[in-house]
Amino acid sequence: MKVSRIAYFVLLASLLLAACAPKSTEPQPPEIVYGQDMCEECGMIISEAKFAAATLLTTGEALKFDDISDMIMHHMDHPEDQVKAWFVHDYKGEHWIRGETAYFVKSDRLKTPMGGGVAAFENTAAAEAFAAGMSGFIYTLDELRVAIHEAVHG
Repeated sequence: MKVSRIAYFVLLASLLLAACAPKSTEPQPPEIVYGQDMCEECGMIISEAKFAAATLLTTGEALKFDDISDMIMHHMDHPEDQVKAWFVHDYKGEHWIRGETAYFVKSDRLKTPMGGGVAAFENTAAAEAFAAGMSGFIYTLDELRVAIHEAVHG
């Protein structure tokens, strides 16, 4: 009986400590319900994780996109939106990564939901290998934003 009481108190103490632990202050990507959620820019249903993207605004609002290029275009057209964090999916692993640290490959040979031809990668080696196979170019987020702006506005 003493062992079960000790186990009970250890469990209770662990739960209390976990509840009191500091929460992460890092911005988190929104949950996307594939096949249901719609792209903020084009209104189409978001269906492919490897191309999905999102931004978290300083207001706390999360915007979801079906294509990385749609995310870039949306914020080009809405400069009043103050972006706190950019999120994209790693093309290979399809897990969320921060856009600010991602490597982007843009290629006319890459078929994406809205034809932007952009894929994101967590590391340079993966981006370089993909770019070589797709005759693509590698960009940082800021470089990609400039490239898309120049392509649209000349």
